[in-house]
Amino acid sequence: MSERLVSRWFDAFNSRDLGQLLRLVDPRVDFHPLRLWGLEGSYRGHSGVREWWVKLERQHAEYQISISDVRSVGGGMIFAVGSLRFVGGLDTGSFRALHRINAGLIVAAHHCLADPAMIEHLGLIP
Repeated sequence: MSERLVSRWFDAFNSRDLGQLLRLVDPRVDFHPLRLWGLEGSYRGHSGVREWWVKLERQHAEYQISISDVRSVGGGMIFAVGSLRFVGGLDTGSFRALHRINAGLIVAAHHCLADPAMIEHLGLIP
């Protein structure tokens, strides 16, 4: 189930398990993480995810992503909704993610902070 794959990715992120993150993404993944604290840009492949990870670790960014809903939106695309929060409980904003799945792996991921009303207006959530 593709929704479970995406949920497992967030679980691995929250537990800071880079090895598990890499096992869940295609070796040529197209990754667009949150643009926070100098983590700007896009990353390609496992080497790109590792580069992003090193930057994340250097920032000592102790945040987690709390997912409240994960659903298929068709065409191998999985949409996740939740919030970004600092360890200790402070919510910083609404989080949205769109993942493309192929052959049981995440081949593309786009993460952003977003206004829930806009996402609903676009028809991605009811």
